[in-house]
Amino acid sequence: MKKSILLLIIVSISFISYAQEEKNKESKTTFAMMPIHNSGAGFNNVFLGTYELKPRTNLTFYSVFWVNPSFGNQGKDLFLETGVGLGFASKNGKLYVNPSIGFGHGKLLSNTAGTKIAESFIPSVLAFYNSGKFEFETYHAYYMSMRGEGNSQDLMLNWVIPGYKVSKHFSFGAFYEHLGQARVDNGDTKTLYQFLGGYVKATLNNGVWFRFAAGPNVSNDMLNADEFYKIQAFIPL
Repeated sequence: MKKSILLLIIVSISFISYAQEEKNKESKTTFAMMPIHNSGAGFNNVFLGTYELKPRTNLTFYSVFWVNPSFGNQGKDLFLETGVGLGFASKNGKLYVNPSIGFGHGKLLSNTAGTKIAESFIPSVLAFYNSGKFEFETYHAYYMSMRGEGNSQDLMLNWVIPGYKVSKHFSFGAFYEHLGQARVDNGDTKTLYQFLGGYVKATLNNGVWFRFAAGPNVSNDMLNADEFYKIQAFIPL
């Protein structure tokens, strides 16, 4: 009887230890989705994940699903981004920098008849700063065609978003986003859009936030409307 009780205790302790270890492993991972819609590029869904390698350093991965029908063949061959990177947080936790290497799949940059796997190469860097009163976000990515067939293009995407936090639930600030051709096989490069405006942002207690930006399109090429909007949400899962 005593042996049975002892065995039961040992099994119970082993199970609790295993469960705790699995819980600790799970706590190293995060996953979120980020739906985005803007008046220039349309709608896309972003999936973001991280895995903690060591304190203040994460392995990151992402996917961007573009559903704009003009980015493919009448809804087929739509542009898809996939990538991995490393995220580095400062000691005080206020600054986070995430360089990534990604690939584009489809036909957006290569202008081929149909889908090409790894049709483009996408190095990027994303950075956040968040203190008690100020928040700042910036992103820079180069979309380089690798499998073009005579009419390819490279694109450059940048945004800079500085803001002021009125409270832990509300902030507002300036918004700038630029998308332009960095290289084309034929003709001159053009600015696709250049947004300059403001934003308001609401943050909930569960980590979800919503941000709405709007203002004028200041691009001289005027390939899009002279005003813009962008709605974006961050939803941890």
